[in-house]
Amino acid sequence: MRILVTGGAGFLGSHLIDRLMEAGHEVICLDNFYTGSKRNILQWLDNPKFEVIRHDVTEPIRLEVDQIYHLACPASPVHYQSNPVKTIKTNVIGTLNMLGLAKRVKARFFLSSTSEVYGDPEVHPQSEDYRGNVNPIGIRACYDEGKRVAETLAYDYHRQNGVDVRVVRIFNSLTGDQKVLYYQGKQLYYETFSECYDRTHKNISNISVPCFDRDSKMVLKPISAIWKHPVKKTGYKITTTWGKQVKITEDHSLFTRDDRGNPQAVFGKDLQIGDEVAVPKKIEFVDRPLEAFNISDCLSFDNVSIVSDRIVEYLECYNDKIRQFLAEQGIEPRQFYSKIRRYEEGNKLPLKLWRYLNLPFSAKERIQSAYSNKAIDNRIEKIDEFLWFLGFYLAEGCLIHRKEDNQLLFSSNVKYLEKLIEIVENLFGIKEEIRFDPTGQRAPCVHVRSKIIVDLVIHNFGFGQFLSPQKDIPNWIVQLPKAQLVHFLQGFWEGDGNHDAKTTGSMLIFNSSSQKIMEKLSLIMAKFGILGSISEFETTVKKGDTKRYKSYRLTVQGLNDYSLLNLARVRQTLQAKTTGDLAWAKVKEIEAFEIDDFVYDFSVPDWENFIGGTYGVCCHNTYGTRMLPNDGRVVSNFIVQALQGKSLTVYGDGSQTRSFCYVSDLIEGFIRLMNSDRSEPVNIGNPGEYTILELAQTIQNMVNPEAELIFKPLPQDDPKQRQPDITRAKEWLDWKPTVSLKEGLRLTIDYFRDRLAEEGKISHK
Repeated sequence: MRILVTGGAGFLGSHLIDRLMEAGHEVICLDNFYTGSKRNILQWLDNPKFEVIRHDVTEPIRLEVDQIYHLACPASPVHYQSNPVKTIKTNVIGTLNMLGLAKRVKARFFLSSTSEVYGDPEVHPQSEDYRGNVNPIGIRACYDEGKRVAETLAYDYHRQNGVDVRVVRIFNSLTGDQKVLYYQGKQLYYETFSECYDRTHKNISNISVPCFDRDSKMVLKPISAIWKHPVKKTGYKITTTWGKQVKITEDHSLFTRDDRGNPQAVFGKDLQIGDEVAVPKKIEFVDRPLEAFNISDCLSFDNVSIVSDRIVEYLECYNDKIRQFLAEQGIEPRQFYSKIRRYEEGNKLPLKLWRYLNLPFSAKERIQSAYSNKAIDNRIEKIDEFLWFLGFYLAEGCLIHRKEDNQLLFSSNVKYLEKLIEIVENLFGIKEEIRFDPTGQRAPCVHVRSKIIVDLVIHNFGFGQFLSPQKDIPNWIVQLPKAQLVHFLQGFWEGDGNHDAKTTGSMLIFNSSSQKIMEKLSLIMAKFGILGSISEFETTVKKGDTKRYKSYRLTVQGLNDYSLLNLARVRQTLQAKTTGDLAWAKVKEIEAFEIDDFVYDFSVPDWENFIGGTYGVCCHNTYGTRMLPNDGRVVSNFIVQALQGKSLTVYGDGSQTRSFCYVSDLIEGFIRLMNSDRSEPVNIGNPGEYTILELAQTIQNMVNPEAELIFKPLPQDDPKQRQPDITRAKEWLDWKPTVSLKEGLRLTIDYFRDRLAEEGKISHK
């Protein structure tokens, strides 16, 4: 097909030419280079199917073509207001000339109109039926009214002369309480988006997130931005099968399946009950194994002693250095003898002195806290048993942490308490016993009294001073290799103790009063490529209680082996469909709510998805390359100012809204409309609405967080709001934007950085 593109060397025209040339068409570029640039079409100049003609559309031209894309017209306020008469002549006379050409050669005619035909709209969002609110004598009228007249001419030629016309009107996140999964370096974090933003937004250079690639395989990719901006709009709480939930804004997307079963982004407001959305079935984690360690290296206090059978030897070998240590501690020389004598009689040295002498540790040393007669083994070699112990504590352990009494209290089935006693002796070299309540009112229990063990579990390994409903699985546990992780799971499962013998071997069940634990268990299951279903129920602490407490249950079915120790080798058969590492969860509930708060988002270059929500859901996150640095449009203004270290200029208070559609999405809409059978006007744009202040802050954070925002008076007739209703585009063209604002901005920023560096206007970094 032979296709004419007027304004083909400009921002949109050159991208359109790229697509048409790649599709194998013969293309003629018509441009007077008022705002266009040869650099935009340089790659096609030697192609025999491409021709460029320097020509002003306000003058007639005779050509033979099959289609005409009429894009010629200055589109930025700086350019169309610098010569308003030229602008309106281009819109009116230029459109007349191109329509006349289309009439003569019977070509299909495409008019690139604008959302400016709606003026300062009194209807929001704007549908194609809205007639607008334009000031015909304002400083923007040369463009606004010019495009309105161009549309009038197009439809008059259509009605009177049968010209086949197409008219396009171009329109230029998760809530903060939702959990996200991400890495800072190799350290895993799972926390609310607001906590993530506070932790990372000043430096995102080492932040990465699990996401799915083009083959729907889970991979780990770096982010290019993290976003925080205030919104006041509708949100949706989406609940799916397997109990997964996520709260998103109406214009944030989850992933449904396309006709080929691959993920496609769909706005939250467009989801319906019964739709299938992507959830991660398998997640790859950065493993960090737990190695054998000395307890003395882990404590939050150092008022402890090392017990060793080599104390006398050390006292003899390091006598002078020991006396030097004592002097440095402020002890009088006349007290040296008595101190050293106590070391010998107790067969122990203070940990501070042990480190001062740089003495080696072996597996034989024991450690003892001050004012305690109970020493425990200092070296932990049996990591599998230690992880079982931690899992058992998390499930049924209780912390007693007082000045004179530090202990971990365990209540469970006698069978597992006996196992606990054996493991405590293997790990720490101390013997405990099961205590039974003679009245039968309380369950059997084991008391592990040790300030050192309490400090080790609570402070060093991060199991916290929490009551049962607030307990959590530390993030480092999730990063354990599978071979170690199964022992932690085994300890938790056995400590839980609420297992129905009828279900053992046919399903795997974990119970907890802590939702945080259930969330981490869900992630841990995904590490093994297993999906579990989360449910909520109420229970009592003991028989006869009337007060009921919320509890949570993770149920896993469809495994070929339910032994936890074999979990790394099991296979799961799901009733649901899967694609790569994704499973398709049906939407069970959609609950609308109003958001008047900050919302958050990641930008993940080339992938634009991440894991968010409760129990894990895959979440999705006009501007573009070849814009002119001085074109006066808001995106390029902010980017260039930020790159050049200048203040970002916001007009008015920044509350006016705009919708930004990336150029590749826009061109796709152009081509679909041109090749459709629809002659009515169609809005092409991104329905995601942002305030100008939000855009400024977004670009500020991406380019130069230290840049200042300055405010100037709002220009005349600047519209207060702009947002397209793209119902026609979706229904008639099967079109909707696919490139997020963040990803589009990243590409545009990279373009401007390279261009300004090439022109010597910034240094290239």
